[in-house]
Amino acid sequence: MGKNTKNFVIIGMTHSGEVFRPSDWAERLCSLTSLLKNDKRVKYSQFVRPGCTSTGVKTVIVNPHLREADPLAWKFVLDFAKDHKLQFESPPVSPAYTAVAETFRARHSVRRFLPTPVSRDVVAELLELASRSPSGTNAQPWKVYALADMDRAILSAALLEQFDQDATEKPDYEYYPDHWEEPWLSRRRKLGFDLYGLIGIPKGDKPRMKEQSGRNFLFFDAPVGLIFTLDRRLAQGMLLDYGVFIGHLIIAAQARGLASCMQTAFIDYPDTVRRFLGISDQEMIVGGLALGYPDPEAPENHLVTEREPVEAFTTFRGF
Repeated sequence: MGKNTKNFVIIGMTHSGEVFRPSDWAERLCSLTSLLKNDKRVKYSQFVRPGCTSTGVKTVIVNPHLREADPLAWKFVLDFAKDHKLQFESPPVSPAYTAVAETFRARHSVRRFLPTPVSRDVVAELLELASRSPSGTNAQPWKVYALADMDRAILSAALLEQFDQDATEKPDYEYYPDHWEEPWLSRRRKLGFDLYGLIGIPKGDKPRMKEQSGRNFLFFDAPVGLIFTLDRRLAQGMLLDYGVFIGHLIIAAQARGLASCMQTAFIDYPDTVRRFLGISDQEMIVGGLALGYPDPEAPENHLVTEREPVEAFTTFRGF
């Protein structure tokens, strides 16, 4: 057991400030994991033992390692505190969680990259980490095409030619709705206005807007472009698993010092993508990802998107 393990404390005081009864509740709770010594005296477990606050309020001190040692006892102790609405002092947040939280908050989509190459080994490592993401029945539905150098450039040229000529192909699935409603319409518009404002594209300048949209097919100049496909023999519900996989990949890249931008623009030209990759119609095009080192001088990389507060999209019950 690590010496630096921090305990947390269940306090014999309800959320409303009332002292919890009966008076021997802490001893009773701790007795569930205690031992009876030869002299008939109770020896409390190293994981759960009674205590008290400086003001004399009884407490139960819980070692987090109880979770691994006895999962049922861990659940019972936590449920006891929750069911009786007892106050408790949480264990300190682990350094691992802090690092993950900082990575999530630092992540943002990058739309201009430096030419600095990213090695095959690094890309493979990131994909290996992403493959640890969960999927229904461990089906692991993802298939990835990693492109660099001339392979990436040739695909980009073919796609950009189609885009510039206003050519159309039937997407393998619909990503956006046919008609936008609120509140999603306002969020979409704000993103566009903010991005175009940063790079100096005035409202109504359709040629420059199209030029900026076309940069999607260049992977925003990233040295690595990833194309994701899904076998049609699998149901489209597995796109949920795919989203988790890509999310893991993006966060792994961020933690590695790389930036990314998820791109659905590639689904507009699935036939061109399949033709270039030499794959059959059996594989539907899910999307793409630009991967590389961000250009710190690019104004578009300073775009800060807003997020709704948790309370706006979550309904809490039983807390």
